[in-house]
Amino acid sequence: MDNGRSNSDFFRHLRDGRNNLPFAQHLSCLPNTEAISSLPITPPTTYADPEDEEVLSTAVRVLSTEAMALSCLSQLYATNPVARDGFVRAVEAISTAVVKGGKVIIIGVGKSGKIGEKMVATMNSLGLLSVFMHPIEALHGDLGMVKPKDVLLLITFSGNTPELISLLPHLPGHLPLIALTSHISYHTSPLTRERKKAILLPAPIHEAEETSFGISAPTTSTTVALALGDALAVVSARHVYTGDGEKPKDVFKRNHPGGAIGLGTGKGVVRVSDLAVRLEDIPVVDGILEDGLLDSPPISSTSSESDLEITEWTDTPLSATHSVRVIDCLLAGVGSKTGWVRVSNDQVIPPGRLKSIRGDVQGGVYEFEPSLVVAKSEMIRVSGQANAEDMKKWVMASREEERGVFPAGAVLGVCVGDAGKGEEVIAVIEVDELMRV
Repeated sequence: MDNGRSNSDFFRHLRDGRNNLPFAQHLSCLPNTEAISSLPITPPTTYADPEDEEVLSTAVRVLSTEAMALSCLSQLYATNPVARDGFVRAVEAISTAVVKGGKVIIIGVGKSGKIGEKMVATMNSLGLLSVFMHPIEALHGDLGMVKPKDVLLLITFSGNTPELISLLPHLPGHLPLIALTSHISYHTSPLTRERKKAILLPAPIHEAEETSFGISAPTTSTTVALALGDALAVVSARHVYTGDGEKPKDVFKRNHPGGAIGLGTGKGVVRVSDLAVRLEDIPVVDGILEDGLLDSPPISSTSSESDLEITEWTDTPLSATHSVRVIDCLLAGVGSKTGWVRVSNDQVIPPGRLKSIRGDVQGGVYEFEPSLVVAKSEMIRVSGQANAEDMKKWVMASREEERGVFPAGAVLGVCVGDAGKGEEVIAVIEVDELMRV
């Protein structure tokens, strides 16, 4: 896991002879000054003001230096075993903590603390419960927020921040500890050297900030830390949220209803998925298992509710002979919060069709004309992200043109994706119900 090289050794080898490192041959961290100088200036300058040129030259140097640091960082995580192993272990630790009801406790001081606060905000928006803990405040009571299922994330470029070193002995030893630091070796920082469960997330820079800009203020170092934190948050969220309708983008949409982002992801806009009923929330008629089998004998059409035929049924396939009775569906519909019922995994009866039933309710649901049952294959597939108002306009236009696309009683099958044939229907809504909203 540990390559035994210090941070300074790594970059000395990188500068003096990049082929000295097994993965350095893949790095392209030296700036292409010819390419940079050949880039067009927008808008084009009409005169050269010396003061303006100096201002812009310095700005471009800062931006290109920080871009270079990010390029080197991405190459590091593409090739270096310590960095790659550390990132995978960090994602696993965070995912495990969140799934088990724990949280990510991010600790830092100074500019690293500010980066930590931003990481907390990003992780929370993605459904990864996180809190920020200042190391000084931790020593004065905030340690009480640390719980047995949590994971610790310490941010320090030097790896030797006194406040963090002082706090380290008081942090529970059984908790996973992630150290986001400039070190690329487990042996060079006390945070990772003295902690058995430490996970190293290297965030080095290719050149000291004082060398780059003449000042040692955290600039390039905080940029790489912020970028690595973003990568950690995005990957961890994808690792935790994998279900249909519960992807990171769905979690983010739910957690961020405000501002321009909220408007762009649904605030003020009603989506079809907001109105539809999820199939998993629709009750199955009594007697039908999830695999489409009867778990008890059906009520005979010649018997009463209290006079059941004595018949042995064991995992009997649902067939036309042993059909579901209309009265059973009516009873299930009354008890359903949405009015929908399911008669199999792929077949539903909408509330509108249940309300229209007239005649013998002791008969089977497949005996009615027009049909009560709607299979997935008969549904009009639409994307759950479709704007409900736009969908209503589409229905109205189709009906005015008498195209017969949306007849009365039609059912929309709502899909997570673009509603193509390969997309699974996860929710349903009656066209007539949509038009009433």
